[in-house]
Amino acid sequence: MAGYPPPQQVQYPPFQGQPPQGQVQQGYPPSQSQQAPQQGYPAPGGMPTNMPGAPQQQPQQWQPGQGGPYQWDNVPTVPPVDKPDEEPTPEYIQPSMDGVQQIQGYEQVGGFGQDGASMPPPPPPPPQSGEPPPMEFDSAANIDEQQCRDAMLTFVAENCCYGSGCAKDMKISNIQPSSALHYTLETFCEGRRTGYALDPYRGGYVDGPENGMAPAPWMIPCSPSQMFHTHVQKIEVPHTAMVVICHRCSGRGFLRCHRCYGCGQVRCHTCGGDGRVSRYCHETKRHEQQCCHSCGGDGRKRCYTCGGDGRVTCHECQGYCRLKRYIELTVRFTNHVEDYIMEKTDMPDELVRDVSGILIFEQTLPQVWPIVAYPVQDINANSVRLVEKHRAAFPSERQLNQRQQLRAVPVTEVNYKWKEVNTRFWVYGHERKVYAPDYPQQCCWGCEIL
Repeated sequence: MAGYPPPQQVQYPPFQGQPPQGQVQQGYPPSQSQQAPQQGYPAPGGMPTNMPGAPQQQPQQWQPGQGGPYQWDNVPTVPPVDKPDEEPTPEYIQPSMDGVQQIQGYEQVGGFGQDGASMPPPPPPPPQSGEPPPMEFDSAANIDEQQCRDAMLTFVAENCCYGSGCAKDMKISNIQPSSALHYTLETFCEGRRTGYALDPYRGGYVDGPENGMAPAPWMIPCSPSQMFHTHVQKIEVPHTAMVVICHRCSGRGFLRCHRCYGCGQVRCHTCGGDGRVSRYCHETKRHEQQCCHSCGGDGRKRCYTCGGDGRVTCHECQGYCRLKRYIELTVRFTNHVEDYIMEKTDMPDELVRDVSGILIFEQTLPQVWPIVAYPVQDINANSVRLVEKHRAAFPSERQLNQRQQLRAVPVTEVNYKWKEVNTRFWVYGHERKVYAPDYPQQCCWGCEIL
């Protein structure tokens, strides 16, 4: 055809898993004389295809209605009454540990869905030696009278039952600025546990014990997705997988329907299976038997859970009849946080924890040095106390990193007078939150109780 090259001149590269042009693929899987095996299977000469965990063909998923009617044992002669408001759940059967091959190095592995004992971490590194790095500290700022009044007006506006007259007309007599110090120590650690897990086997390569010895739990690489953030990662332990028959459906791929118990039908919940219901007739002034409008008088309805087949897909293997059994490593990254708050006014100390301030010092190291040179000795003493406590507080976890912060949170105590009331309030944090437990106008509509 004009404008196009002849077909024999077009050389397309072969698709992955297909033999080169001019060769015919013989059977499945391909032999050593052909191209590389399909992705997901071991190379020729590796695990034989007749070994457990390396089936010859792709598993087929069971579909509703497949294989024709199935005769269940002990099917009730009368279908059960339908209960549309209740959703029955399939019964869970715990897999048995009988016949499970023990893997060297995983003698304390947990059962299915259960984590075993914590794996002892490698020994920690030796304590740091030498001089600590230099520590520089910043300072905090104060606020003036107008800012105190504005903060009180904002506080009153956020409380619908508070009257604004006091906030507008109060006479401020004294402002005492101060800074609350908030010291925080974070120790980011990881702990590892193992347990057996089951997944529906949909085909593909299975890394079993025949491929070598399983690595020790702490030899498996795993990095946190975010530092100083508690989260969990799950990893399949190499060389521990095996394909087994589904224990829940015995390899059928389906289960007896839990709504109709295999009948395929249910009795109508409106008429109870009689096909007729009693309704009041206004013309005859009495109740009459009429045909049930829900089931059309048949008394039975098709089970909408199984579609009338009496079978539902096995929830354990999802219809694939087989499961991949393996040891699952659960890596839990935990951020252990402890703090110390030094606040000298009568305001509750815990309010400082949830507001922002000025970061006057921060240090992040695998092992931090305690603060010892800050002008306030209470901060130095509690920094030493918490750092020493965290060194031995988590023996079953491996310490990855530490971070310590010292914040200065502005706290201003304001004394004021309104009418005959002399009281005070506090403004704290960069958000200028207000703590005013004795505010005079706390009743609805700003009414006064004096």
